Amino acid sequence: MAEVETNTETIETGTVTDTNTEVTPESEENAELAKSRAEMVKLKAALDKATKEAAESKRALRAKQTAEEAAAEAEKERQATIEQELAELRKERDVGIATKRLMSFVQDEKMATGIAEALYGAADIDLAVDTLNKVWQAREKALKLEYGRVPPPGVGATDGPTITKEQLDAMGLMERFDFANKHPDEYNKLMGR
Repeated sequence: MAEVETNTETIETGTVTDTNTEVTPESEENAELAKSRAEMVKLKAALDKATKEAAESKRALRAKQTAEEAAAEAEKERQATIEQELAELRKERDVGIATKRLMSFVQDEKMATGIAEALYGAADIDLAVDTLNKVWQAREKALKLEYGRVPPPGVGATDGPTITKEQLDAMGLMERFDFANKHPDEYNKLMGR
């Protein structure tokens, strides 16, 4: 066994990792490092021993099992794997169906898939999708009543104009013409009409 000497004690490591290592009182850090290494060697030896014992126990158990018990255990593991794969396939199918239904009113596949995955496992995913659809339709109806039409996604989120009168005045003739064609209501408001 290798021995590491410190100023007050001797540590036995069990395996030789560094021969003729002598720690002097001047380097306490080296002494701490040597202690840590010795402790790691002990822990690794204990882990290796435990792993070896577990493997031997498993081999002994399998040797004691009858052929029927071994077949039953193998079948049980196979069934568990099949059930897990089936659950994953069902989730994939249900999320796909919900995504398709959500696409009719969300119009963003990534968002629809995210919502469908979040709803997966709900007591009734169809009811949840139907409720979301009703909420969306009510919002759409309210927007139609308020604005006369539903703005495209991302538009209409602000209450006021998207540009100021000064910005409009700074535009060239073609820019003003394009803005007036694309945003007639806003153009008329800015022009005071």
